[in-house]
Amino acid sequence: MDRVYIGSQELVLIDAERVKEGAAETDEYVVCESCGAINGSAKRRCGDCGKRLSSAAAQTIASKRGVDSSSHAWGAEDTRTQRALDVIAGIASKAIAMGRFEEAERMLLPHLDTILERAIAHQPLSESEKDDTDALFAGAAGYALQLAQGLQNTRWIDWVFRVHTATGRLMEAETIETLHELVRVHKYAKAGYLRAYLKVIRNRAAGYSASERFLVGRLEGLEQVVSAN
Repeated sequence: MDRVYIGSQELVLIDAERVKEGAAETDEYVVCESCGAINGSAKRRCGDCGKRLSSAAAQTIASKRGVDSSSHAWGAEDTRTQRALDVIAGIASKAIAMGRFEEAERMLLPHLDTILERAIAHQPLSESEKDDTDALFAGAAGYALQLAQGLQNTRWIDWVFRVHTATGRLMEAETIETLHELVRVHKYAKAGYLRAYLKVIRNRAAGYSASERFLVGRLEGLEQVVSAN
């Protein structure tokens, strides 16, 4: 369970899959045996399907005492899946649309940090084999770029270069064009991360198609811009 605040509104997030798999119990929630929805312990009928909650379901789900439920601790262990990022990202998108980039960063930070850490360690980006790794990567990179734009913080430009270096992925054209804009606006001058990335992709350039070699050329142009800042 995690609590996310957007302005004065509080949202409580629960991973229903982990609850149904026998996760810990708490006094506050009951799982519907019919549809798996989470209900308050005082309810007699499920708020989703309307069916009566059985006596067995009324046994509330326990939570471990002393577990840090802050967003960072939760992100470090329980949110290494695309499903978890999707839930948080949907809320973060609303915060970004409202211009509340600091709040969006607080929500996304543990998830993006975990993805980068796993990439650097050459581990799968998600612990779940069911997750679409490409979609997870693209979504994370997209949010990092949005944070860089809204916060005027170059740490997220660093993140984009580092995660691409660690995974050896060639950047999408849209990502490269966004970076061209960002490095100019923010006077980004940390050429080290970009050069490390260029070294990785140049080693793979022999197998690239014509369109991919064009992207490499755009990245080399980006290096010139960064070096001039």
